[in-house]
Amino acid sequence: MSTKLTKAEQTLRTRRAILDRARHLFATKGYAATGTEEIISELGITRGALYHQFNDKLGVFKAVVAEAYREITDYVATKVQPLDDHWEQLVIGCQAFLEVAQRDDLRRLVFIEAPAVLAADTIVEFDQYGFGLLYQSIQTVIAEGKLSAIDAEGFAHLVNGSLNELAAWVAQSNDPERLKTAQQLVETLLSRHQPS
Repeated sequence: MSTKLTKAEQTLRTRRAILDRARHLFATKGYAATGTEEIISELGITRGALYHQFNDKLGVFKAVVAEAYREITDYVATKVQPLDDHWEQLVIGCQAFLEVAQRDDLRRLVFIEAPAVLAADTIVEFDQYGFGLLYQSIQTVIAEGKLSAIDAEGFAHLVNGSLNELAAWVAQSNDPERLKTAQQLVETLLSRHQPS
């Protein structure tokens, strides 16, 4: 029985290998200090294979960051899924997002390198699904009378912006106290909008 890979399987393996290697380098060395030669040198592939898959280094970086955003959304989902209370889901979800900012595999990549390298609209596009979940969660707690806001979508943008700024602040330090402070701040922000 032959274990020869099809062309499509080979292409997928090459793509995965490039993404894994590039992610490690971008997360540890940064975008500017990582060259395409360094990405491919240990993989035994040509620069042409990299360009065929991603066009250029920026294309590789965008693909790596897009995957990282999906991981963040999945992480937050695993934290809130066991919870039945929608208010608790909102608070814990926001706090879980902040936890990611101290994960070594994501900290530099998402909260330091991505904002420095990518256009703001690209980051917004990557964060669209996560923002959608936040917005939906806010709409739910407003409908349940657990949150008061002039406008649900505007409030979702306010919280999202606060989360992104707090995450960038948390990412700059290994201090667990900074993470706790950020989590308390977002809980305070949300609690201040609960009807009395």
